[in-house]
Amino acid sequence: MSFKYDISWIMQVYLGDYPGSRKDSDKKFIRAVKSFLAVHKNDPRTQLIIVSDGCEITHKIYYENFAKYDCIEYGFISRPKMKMYDKKDDGSTFYRSLPRQVGRTIAEGFLHAFMDSDDFLLPTAANIIKNHWNAIHKNNPGEEYMWAACSEWYENIAMVKWQANSKRNYVFKDTSKPEKIKGLKSKWVRYAMDKPHVNVLSSTWNVFHRWDCKTKWADMYSNRKKGEPSEDVVYATSIRREGKGLMINDAIMVRCHYSGIWDY
Repeated sequence: MSFKYDISWIMQVYLGDYPGSRKDSDKKFIRAVKSFLAVHKNDPRTQLIIVSDGCEITHKIYYENFAKYDCIEYGFISRPKMKMYDKKDDGSTFYRSLPRQVGRTIAEGFLHAFMDSDDFLLPTAANIIKNHWNAIHKNNPGEEYMWAACSEWYENIAMVKWQANSKRNYVFKDTSKPEKIKGLKSKWVRYAMDKPHVNVLSSTWNVFHRWDCKTKWADMYSNRKKGEPSEDVVYATSIRREGKGLMINDAIMVRCHYSGIWDY
């Protein structure tokens, strides 16, 4: 089976307000798409799927700025009455992720990847993923790998102080001095998992898998106070049950918003 692209990034977008949402969401969305375009410039076999979650702001920005790009596909779906992170009377939280599954039906890449509309892809992201994916298949002929995940990423410098003052036990740590990243304000620090083959980060942006994985994104309620997982953890955990995976010991993403700690 032939594929038009090697990697399709899928972005679920709602630029309205919701609990814990980021400021200047429209500007951050444009920045996120432009970060993908920098990736595409380095590797033309990459694609972005934007799925507007009933968001007219997204709709307008897409047609004014990005409709001209063949490497970007767009979808618009109606949204439910509940917003992301809305709570029910029993304390459970609503997690929206159906638009990502819609994006998967549009994607034309062999690998499916995901990004949030306020984060930032490093321009070498596709090269890093493909180099690791191709290397492990070359070194293990006949083996089928279904997924991959990064063990490193970038956080804002604010994370270092916040983590030092926290009483939680973390399975990741900072590994570099603060540095500037072109296209972003502030300074950023590289983080890594302590034991990447034991603990795997399950954030939305850290799920890469083959197009034929059967796991599906779905809206859900979760009571975090009872230890129930969020939608990205449910999805990533299910993907990892579908077959062998590989750890990518490198960083491809900058997390630009962490509710209550930083927002750039």
